[in-house]
Amino acid sequence: AGATVTLYDTDGTTVLGTATADGSGNWSITSSTLSSGAHTLTTKVTDASGNTGAASAGLTVTIDTTAPTASGTPDLASASDSGSSNTDNTTSVTTPTITGGGAEAGATVTLYDTDGTTVLGTTTADGSGNWSITSSTLSSGAHTLTTKVTDAAGNTGVASAGLTVTIDTTAPAASGTPDLASASDSGTSSTDNTTSMTTPTITGGGVEAGATVTLYDTDGTTVLGTTTADGSGNWSITSSTLSSGAHTLTTKVTDAAGNTGVASAGLTVTIDTTAPVASGTPDLASASDSGSSNTDNTTSVTTPTITGGGAEAGATVTLYDTNGTTVLGTATADGSGNWSITSSTLSSGTHTLTTKVTDPAGNTGVASTGLTVTIDTTAPTASGTPDLVSASDSGSSSTDNTTSVTTPTITGSGAEPGATVTLYDTDGTTVLGTTTADGSG
Repeated sequence: AGATVTLYDTDGTTVLGTATADGSGNWSITSSTLSSGAHTLTTKVTDASGNTGAASAGLTVTIDTTAPTASGTPDLASASDSGSSNTDNTTSVTTPTITGGGAEAGATVTLYDTDGTTVLGTTTADGSGNWSITSSTLSSGAHTLTTKVTDAAGNTGVASAGLTVTIDTTAPAASGTPDLASASDSGTSSTDNTTSMTTPTITGGGVEAGATVTLYDTDGTTVLGTTTADGSGNWSITSSTLSSGAHTLTTKVTDAAGNTGVASAGLTVTIDTTAPVASGTPDLASASDSGSSNTDNTTSVTTPTITGGGAEAGATVTLYDTNGTTVLGTATADGSGNWSITSSTLSSGTHTLTTKVTDPAGNTGVASTGLTVTIDTTAPTASGTPDLVSASDSGSSSTDNTTSVTTPTITGSGAEPGATVTLYDTDGTTVLGTTTADGSG
């Protein structure tokens, strides 16, 4: 107690300060300025009589006044970067993990919000200078995150370069009602949403630009395809294979941050891959079957009307000529499956007419049984000169064509077998009688 304590620098001679021990032998010295680096400090005690003891054991103190270098630019951990990209720094995670490197080993890394003062978290850099901090909750919007490094001596470096992270927790609006692309809407109408295509293209719009659009089947969970909306919010998806029947298709939109909106309104698409049954055998309409019989399918009408039934209601019936490829006309079957087609001009001769039925989905059935129609537009040659039969030629001569019989029998030949022969009076218009030529004319 009461002794003088002298503090020495590494060399054991440079005095850094002195103090007098208290009654308990304790003392405290504020050293004069020490240079940066390691110093081995010792003390010597001098009593009241002037006797100085040996130097104490040394205390090694390291003076470090150099601020550490800034950490590298922070990075949003890919696991915290939700959405379609894990490198775009847009996320719905409000407490994201931020990582980095380049810090002094063992230094304290502090993460700051945009203002540079709000602390979001701290950690200690590992032996390689790498670090990871899970941020406290960030509000929606853009945040520029920086770090500062504090070394073991308490020196704090300058702020790092900033990382801009966008927090987005708002679900995007639903897409407009999906639409079946007209090129995929096969059949008689490109707007009836009935098609034979099992992998149709579905389109839509009204989506957030760059968002992911997912197409779902009727159950709302089976994914049929995905795409990215263009800069105008439009999109197009070719569906995976759909089974036959009705499907109610919906979409959901997922924005760049990974937020998914509600389902869109549904589009009902009917897939029909079944070919319709053939129509019944076509028939020549009686009004088009000219001549002595309206059921013999021989006519002088070159654009005859052909009728039939047994087609699928609303289906398209196509009439073909003998070769099965030349189209003579089309019609739509009525609600009972009946139809009527006025043929395009047929050449003279025999034609075997068939039909094929195409349903609203565009499926075409097999050809019907054929109807043979004969077109005859050639006038027959004139009959030979009529002759008054001898039995009707009364008087002295049976060949002088002078008679008292007022209803004489007239005969002739040279007519086309089966043709109708009409007998006219002097004026050429008054009909006196008709008959049918026999097999010899």
